[in-house]
Amino acid sequence: MPIWPFKRSRADEHAELLLDAVIRASRQPTLFGEGRTPDTLEGRFEVVALHAGLALVRLQAEPGAETLTQAFTDKLFRYLDAGLREDGVGDLVVPKRMRKLAGAFYGRLEAYTAALKAEDRAALAAAIRRNVLGVEGASFAMDVAGYLRQAAEQQAKADISALLGDAGWPAYTV
Repeated sequence: MPIWPFKRSRADEHAELLLDAVIRASRQPTLFGEGRTPDTLEGRFEVVALHAGLALVRLQAEPGAETLTQAFTDKLFRYLDAGLREDGVGDLVVPKRMRKLAGAFYGRLEAYTAALKAEDRAALAAAIRRNVLGVEGASFAMDVAGYLRQAAEQQAKADISALLGDAGWPAYTV
């Protein structure tokens, strides 16, 4: 008999699957390297923010997905917290860094969501260039903006359950 007799909610189980899919989509090797996203802790955060933003745009468009949206967001921030701790950030500093990361994430989410909803690839590329790449990588930023638009369109047409697996996440090709 298990010590904790309560079953996980369906939203919690789906949020775990969604986070796993977002992380797999964010780890595509073609997104990293010279002239692309730097393969650093910050660069990985940026790519996770792009994909988590896509997931949240789709979830916000789905009636009745509020519980899943909240469960996913909670799991995402626990994942980021764990990443900081694994990187050696001390327990006393983690809350401050998490507040900073949360502010950065929600700022990016707002910029990416607005550009995706307006179907403004140039604005999306500008936000990607500013947040992910700094002052370099204009061509890569436009490519990633196109990839995100394609993914958002594909996800909007698919059932929400597609986000929970690899089928809901197109590959980024160079």
